[in-house]
Amino acid sequence: MSDFFNRFLKNDCSEGDLKSVIELFHVPEKKQLLDEEMHLHWENTSNEENCSDFDNTLYRIHYTISQHENENPPKVSIFTYLTRIAAVLFIPLSLALGYQFMAKSSKDAILQTISTPLASRTSFELPDGSKVWLNAGSTISFPTKFSGESREVKLCGQAYFDVVKNHTPFLVATNKFSIKVLGTAFDVSAYPDEDALVTLERGKVSIGTVAKNGISLDPGQQAIINKSDGTIEKHDVDSRVFVAWKENRLTFVDEPLEKVVACLERWYNLDIKIEDESIRKLKVNGIIEYETINEVLALLEITAPIRYSYDKDKHIFKLRAK
Repeated sequence: MSDFFNRFLKNDCSEGDLKSVIELFHVPEKKQLLDEEMHLHWENTSNEENCSDFDNTLYRIHYTISQHENENPPKVSIFTYLTRIAAVLFIPLSLALGYQFMAKSSKDAILQTISTPLASRTSFELPDGSKVWLNAGSTISFPTKFSGESREVKLCGQAYFDVVKNHTPFLVATNKFSIKVLGTAFDVSAYPDEDALVTLERGKVSIGTVAKNGISLDPGQQAIINKSDGTIEKHDVDSRVFVAWKENRLTFVDEPLEKVVACLERWYNLDIKIEDESIRKLKVNGIIEYETINEVLALLEITAPIRYSYDKDKHIFKLRAK
C-alpha cells in the first residue's frame, strides 16, 4: 500500500498526501491504482480486531474529500478572474459612469424616487428638511441635493407637504399642473384619470396648468384641476377633511360613490366594481379608521341604497343598487 494512502487512513497525512488521495478519486487514469489501494487496505485490516468495514472506510474518504473541496475551491488565476469580471461589468459600469458624469454636469441633480404600494403610507424628509407624507399608490422623485433656482419634486399620486421656508421657491410638478410655494403646508392629490385637488392648510401657494390660468390659494381653500382641460375651480373647505389620511383616517363629506370607491381600492389594495350607473354619483359621508373593508361596505348597505357582494372567482367586490 502507498505510504500516502496509509497515512491518510490513519488520519496522519500531510497536505501533499491529501492531494495525492484526491487525485486517486478524480483522475480517471488512476482508477486502477485506487482499486488496488482499497483492496490492499481491505486485506490488511480484515484480520484486525474491531476493524471497520469497507463501506465505512469509503464513506470516510468521500466525506473528507467533500469537505476539502468545499473549504478549498479550485484556484483560478487572478488575471483570468479579473478578466472575467471586466468582461461582465464593462458595459454596465460604463453606463453607470456615463450617468454619473451627466448627473454631475447637471448641477449634481441625481434623482431618487420613493414609491408607496397600495394599502400603505410613508413619511420622510426632503434634502432641505421639508416633510412629506406619501399616500398609497403614489410616487415622488426629487434630487438628492437641491440646487439652482428652485427646489423641485415630481409627484404622481397624493402627498402632503410641510415645506421649510426658504428664499428658493419649492415646486411640485405633476403631469397636468405645477405648484409654487416658499414655505407652507398643503395637500396634493394628483392620481391619473382623476380630477386633481390642492388643499392649503397654511401659507400660500400658486398653481399653474397647461391652460395657463394660474391661481393662488389662501389657507382653508381648495383648487380642483379638471383632468380633461386643466381648468381650475377654487372654493372654501375644511382642510382637515382632506389631510386626515396622513393620520391613517379617511373622511368623506358628500363625496360621490365613484370617488369613494377609488379611495377604498387604494386604501385596502383590492378591486371594487360599481355595477349600476344609477349609484355612481351617490353622495357618501363617513369616517374610516380601523374598519375592515367588509365593515365599511356593510355600513354603506345600512346608510345608502346599496347592496354589496364578493366574487370569489374574480376576487372583486361588487356594488349594485338595492
